[in-house]
Amino acid sequence: MVQDLLGTLIAICLVCLAVLDPGFLEAHGAILAASGVALAALGVWAGRADYLKWPGATVVTAGAAIVLLVLSGLAARSSEWLFWVVFWSGNAAGVTSLWSALYRGPKDLIPDSA
Repeated sequence: MVQDLLGTLIAICLVCLAVLDPGFLEAHGAILAASGVALAALGVWAGRADYLKWPGATVVTAGAAIVLLVLSGLAARSSEWLFWVVFWSGNAAGVTSLWSALYRGPKDLIPDSA
């Protein structure tokens, strides 16, 4: 659950930066790449810990898309690609991470605490 909440926070920050200050993302490619790596690592962690595996795989894919954007050099050459990849990757990672943090699986699989 912690990994899902951290992924949600990183994704919200990425979307806010893409919309409100795209120049920051263009100027700081290392921070963008680090956030993509962090999303991918949190997605792997979520895939191991959560009941359902697809939200973690979605977060890994979103993080990988951001890392590939930076490593390919496309982020530095095209502000449109930078905006749309970060915007949609952040939205996908944020929504699925938050959903995964709130969804706990079927009732019969959750052990009773009593």
